[in-house]
Amino acid sequence: MIESEVFNIPHAELELAGRLHRPQGGARALALISHGLESSKDSEKLTRLAAAMADAGFLALRFDHAGCGDSPGQLSETSLTARRDEFISAVRAMRALDAELPLVYMGSSFGGTVVALAGDIEPPVCSLHWSTPWDFEPLFGIIHDPEGRPTLREMVRDMYYHDIEAVLARTSRAYLVHGQLDEVVPVEQAKRAHQILREPKGLLVLPGADHRLSNLEDQQKALAQSLAWVEQFVKPV
Repeated sequence: MIESEVFNIPHAELELAGRLHRPQGGARALALISHGLESSKDSEKLTRLAAAMADAGFLALRFDHAGCGDSPGQLSETSLTARRDEFISAVRAMRALDAELPLVYMGSSFGGTVVALAGDIEPPVCSLHWSTPWDFEPLFGIIHDPEGRPTLREMVRDMYYHDIEAVLARTSRAYLVHGQLDEVVPVEQAKRAHQILREPKGLLVLPGADHRLSNLEDQQKALAQSLAWVEQFVKPV
């Protein structure tokens, strides 16, 4: 596995913590990964993904959104707008390394929504969305007052400023991965999003898989199919 290095991201008055995976030889693209709502850049799944992307020739970044992992800030203050803007700051930091390379976005769970909105501002050549919610209203009860966790009232308030279906209708070259038995985000959300997306688009439903894709075989299949999708849009070195 390719080793990663510290890569911090200036954002407003903060510095977000990141890890950069460099490929051996010339890079083919800049790949950026956004984690889930209460996850972090150090998720084994996302670390595995970043390393695989580097092995495939991508300069891959995983980073902590504000209030998560090693980044400063308060999780209770997070929102879709805030995370979108943090992701765009990460894009700009990566572009400073090589402005000519194409962009590839990947988001896990809430991160998949984040990269869709970021892509509406700074378009990538393609994007990956694993276990992603597209309709938050059914989830507001969990988000607003989760037992034993920080309340996320700002996120609920902010959500009404975003027309996610309109963003999907403008988005193409997106690949959705979803577990058939996702206990957090029903698989019907992925199917609905896939209907709205513009061509080219893709959908992989993993039989028996949960929200976290906790089974390693599910992760490996998701990773293989996701990389195959990206290869269609990124040229060899």
